[in-house]
Amino acid sequence: MDDERDACALVAIARKDGAATREILAETIRGLECLAHRSGSIDGEGDGSGVLTDIPRELWADALGASRLDPAIAFDRRFAVAHIFVPPRDDELVEAEARRIFAKYRIRVLLERHGNTRRAALGPRARQGEPRFWQLALEVQGSSRRAGRRLYNAGVDIERATAATIVSLSRSTAVYKLRGHPQQLKAYFTDLADPRFKTSMAFGHNRYATNTTTSFERVQPFPAFAHNGEINTIARLRDESTALGITLSRGGSDSQDVDATLRGMVFDRGLDPIEAIELVFPPIVSEVRRMDARSGISRPTSRMSSRASVASSRSSASAATRGRSDPASTRRSSGPRTAGVT
Repeated sequence: MDDERDACALVAIARKDGAATREILAETIRGLECLAHRSGSIDGEGDGSGVLTDIPRELWADALGASRLDPAIAFDRRFAVAHIFVPPRDDELVEAEARRIFAKYRIRVLLERHGNTRRAALGPRARQGEPRFWQLALEVQGSSRRAGRRLYNAGVDIERATAATIVSLSRSTAVYKLRGHPQQLKAYFTDLADPRFKTSMAFGHNRYATNTTTSFERVQPFPAFAHNGEINTIARLRDESTALGITLSRGGSDSQDVDATLRGMVFDRGLDPIEAIELVFPPIVSEVRRMDARSGISRPTSRMSSRASVASSRSSASAATRGRSDPASTRRSSGPRTAGVT
């Protein structure tokens, strides 16, 4: 068992029929609890745990109705949910700037929620660094065709202009994460303990911090991605992502910058999620050489930048032809839910 304590834990569950149920979340958290030994721990306090799920639409529909808004908005394609970590200091100024940025991108704030966490569920270190958990129900004004890109750009601007961290900002998914163990997720987030919370899929992660110290912001999943292991070529990926004009995280971990790169490839370059993943994680040349020539797999280009230049030159035409400028259109066929960022 000792050899199994040196890397993060990953759990992924999805229903083939796409039906949202309570059981998916419960089984994912139970899986994380069974893999609690795959999380780092200091004095009994875990490095971090989190889940990426569908937006709990029934929960939000009831919240909208309680605020005298139309509950049906929660099921509209233009509806989105933002989860944002806000530093306790200057929180009102940060939130005011975020609202201004949303308005700039014609994203209407329908409802704001604070206080849906229980501080007592955290350990002492987590309480010291606990941010405010700010939830917003949003409506992207106008056509939904470019809604994903506008949400992405708003998130980039918020992180650039403020000290806030975008936990998730999407028309399809939501992320809940904390510094601690998986057993604390439902105790801390009241949403996760709510019987109205239903999802058709869930992706869970327990963090084992290696290259960076742990914090709420560095816990996974990120808005689109979760990762197990160290990325030894992260310096080159950061250099090449920056050269492509992709905005990376603010002092983040290697996995955090991979997440930023993938989302930038989708929204800034017009790739679909699977294309972005294949670009960032190309096949290993030595392994490809062992494959049967009849497989039709060509040898990959080793440099991310050379492949990216080809991808970017065709991104506009590709997106227009396939209608994939917004990853929501690929959600049912994109395989792993690593790009649920629409």
